[in-house]
Amino acid sequence: MKTFQSTGIIFRRIKYSETSLIVDIFTREKGIRSFIFSGVRKAKAKVSAVMIDHMNIVNIIAYDKDNDKLARVKEIHLEHGYRHITTDVVKSSLGIFLLEMTRDCIKEKEPNEELFDFITDWYKYLDICDHQLSCFHLMYLLELSRFLGFEPMNDFDEELRTQFDLLDGNFVNVSNTSKYLLPVERSIFVRQLLSADMKQLEHIRIPKDIRNEILKDIIKFYRLHVDNFREPKSLAVIQAILR
Repeated sequence: MKTFQSTGIIFRRIKYSETSLIVDIFTREKGIRSFIFSGVRKAKAKVSAVMIDHMNIVNIIAYDKDNDKLARVKEIHLEHGYRHITTDVVKSSLGIFLLEMTRDCIKEKEPNEELFDFITDWYKYLDICDHQLSCFHLMYLLELSRFLGFEPMNDFDEELRTQFDLLDGNFVNVSNTSKYLLPVERSIFVRQLLSADMKQLEHIRIPKDIRNEILKDIIKFYRLHVDNFREPKSLAVIQAILR
């Protein structure tokens, strides 16, 4: 049977039988694929279950089955070893939350190398980032929306467009009657996030109560634009753990 080789990031794993796992891997070469790893939960398994943990960036050689069928991985190795994500509670919680949001929003199974590089670059940066992370998830989600087809417009204007409209994804005049408008205060912070990049995150300071409201706003933004959107189970954890 034909095989393919690719880097990938592990999105999700589900227990299957007493010793096996079904694992969703977003691969650079083939998009999202589901694999079965037999016997990996045994004490003397050839492949450790730790190797196929959430968020791991791996290199695989796998059998090339149809998208909708479970395939098997012939070889798997770590492509990138994290230094802090697995031991830092804040970073691991952020990583899991963003992984949950990302996995549930990617509907197409075709490869998307630009999206793959975006996701893995952000996870590598999360691992080494040594400044405050309170707005990390907000910026990630706003930038991720570009790859999902509903990128917000950064067209804020102090006189003409001061409120962000979640439905249309742009800033509008306060006289606008849309029921999806954010208050001016939160809209200004959204504008700051849209105007910065990951290296400028440390300079953005948003009070926790407002930050939590903006996170709810962004999730509502996703709900409006992603079919069959599911509320992230880890939302409460993120709101509690970030100072």
